[in-house]
Amino acid sequence: MNLLLDTCALIALAYGMLTPRARQALLAAPEAILSPVTVWELAIKVKSGKLRLPDPPLVWVEQLVARHGLLLSASDLRPALLCAAADLPLIHRDPFDRVLVATALARHLTIITSDEIIPTYPGIKTLW
Repeated sequence: MNLLLDTCALIALAYGMLTPRARQALLAAPEAILSPVTVWELAIKVKSGKLRLPDPPLVWVEQLVARHGLLLSASDLRPALLCAAADLPLIHRDPFDRVLVATALARHLTIITSDEIIPTYPGIKTLW
């Protein structure tokens, strides 16, 4: 199964706090993808003071991508996918999470997330 990490999962990965199930799935996954919207959300959290990182967000993310063999994918920034995210039912109001859901649906990915709303989308697969 190919995976997509949300912001909470990325932070948990960085600090060794992924659940054993998520960690095992990540190690076994042919592809573990990191969306640019996750990087964007992370940078916004740092800028707003909601999150502190030991390095600037871009450096921090690039180190994690290299260390864990993550793939940074820009395919979820295509206009068609962004419109698909807007067309999703208004289950989740967070635009970052809506793009992740649309990406996962379009690419048949499982989202690693601790978010309790994302799994309620029809057809979405998550694990934590």
